[in-house]
Amino acid sequence: MGKKSSSISPALAALTSAAMALPGISSNVKAAVAANEPKLSLAYTRYDEDSIPSNDALSTAGDRDRYDIDVAQIQFLYPLSDKWQITTGFVYDDMSGSSPWFIQPTDTLTATGDPLVVMSGATIDDTRYDFSIGAEYFGEKFTIAPSIGYSTEKDYKAISGALEVEYEFPSKATSLRGGIAVSFDEIDPTQEPGEIRVNNEDKENYAIFGGVTQVINKHTILQTTLGISYFDGFLSDPYKQVWLPTGNLPDSRPGDRTQYTFATRLRRYSELLAAALHVDYRFYYDDWNVRSHTLDLGLHKVTDSGWAFDTSIRYYTQTQADFYEPFYRAPRADGEYSSDYRLSPYGSVSLRLGLSETIGDWTVKLAAERYISDKSYSVQSVDVENPALLDFTQFTFGVDYSF
Repeated sequence: MGKKSSSISPALAALTSAAMALPGISSNVKAAVAANEPKLSLAYTRYDEDSIPSNDALSTAGDRDRYDIDVAQIQFLYPLSDKWQITTGFVYDDMSGSSPWFIQPTDTLTATGDPLVVMSGATIDDTRYDFSIGAEYFGEKFTIAPSIGYSTEKDYKAISGALEVEYEFPSKATSLRGGIAVSFDEIDPTQEPGEIRVNNEDKENYAIFGGVTQVINKHTILQTTLGISYFDGFLSDPYKQVWLPTGNLPDSRPGDRTQYTFATRLRRYSELLAAALHVDYRFYYDDWNVRSHTLDLGLHKVTDSGWAFDTSIRYYTQTQADFYEPFYRAPRADGEYSSDYRLSPYGSVSLRLGLSETIGDWTVKLAAERYISDKSYSVQSVDVENPALLDFTQFTFGVDYSF
């Protein structure tokens, strides 16, 4: 079996995407002025997905070991003047492992019983290269930040561009942000004997967002953002199938998708804890009828010794897509099928811990994350859990050097 970029978990996709590919996603509030010195940032991440439990997988097909991915990131920021700075980025990731192929019932004769994962028949190996470059102009009251990106791997290519604008009111207590982004992707799946897959399909993505940041007082900042994304083209996964009693069919999803997001972030400094408290909430809805809620609670503290410490817990829950089923007992009239766990109902919890220390011109960073998903974490009742739900562990080591 081969692979497609979207087979990477959402968490990894967010980690390895180009630093400036889409506007309004960064968790950091940008500075109102250009940096006064160049900065080089290097990071290495090890990402390991848990194997599929033996009682959830068909024992006679595929390897239960899922993806292991090594990610290297380089970013270089260079101030051209007190008004301009540029940032270039490069991401390299090397992937190996197996991927869920389709799900079948325990009893295939009667199409009943618990669902079992059938994994890809061979280990998948692929490498991705991601390049990005962006500029920022800092005016007296506004900031303009254009960027472009290019990503390539064995079976997938993407070109993206974005423009973000921020305006700061004279009081400096309120700022407005907005942006647009586009991405043009080409999918050229690996062809294998006995498999019927599409060739040279395309998809497009257009996104727009707007938001406001308000300083409530010297201890509190509130930020709210609204966003809309539209996808058009080939949105199915060419490497996945669905099970029917009459025989497997390719994963087949609608040819367009509109996504809506509302996000709000609160930052509050606690004098009692001598730390900043973070509360983030995000609501998501799309016309495939997937709805999700995300709540992220965090704490950031600088110790007397100079170490910066941050920890967070993130809760996520979603409903299923209209056309999703673990397996199908009869054909659908609309011809839309997917058993992808990412379109199933589930919930997840992730815990993150980070440490950093600045010594002279160097800053050393360490971070670890553990992510677990399960039907019991969902706010809605889930009758049948997708057995391919993802659990993973992630470790990151990084350094920044200011010239």
